[in-house]
Amino acid sequence: MSGDDQPKPSSSRTFSVDVVMQHMRIHHPGCPKKTCLTITARVSARDWKGLKLGAAIGIELQKHIRHSFTDYDDLLRSKMMTREEARTFIAPHVEEVLRAWKRPALKLRLVHRQGDV
Repeated sequence: MSGDDQPKPSSSRTFSVDVVMQHMRIHHPGCPKKTCLTITARVSARDWKGLKLGAAIGIELQKHIRHSFTDYDDLLRSKMMTREEARTFIAPHVEEVLRAWKRPALKLRLVHRQGDV
């Protein structure tokens, strides 16, 4: 049996909830908690067939933003644009949201001035 006849190793690839959540915290710290949990659940529930973790998360983030934060679905329902045209049209907004989520979320802290305590 030659090397070409050998069964190929499975290109199956899954990611644990903990690994996905850690990646989200590091690379998308501004992502809202509910969205972070949604993306984590979707990524960890699927076999990504050889894709790396960052690519899998990127796919799910783009899908989520496209359907939840843009007019993409309305554009398709209205038959105003093809799927490709609608994706091109909303792409700048998707990128804007992704850029915002790469920055840490704003956290407000109360500062006590001397004499207020």
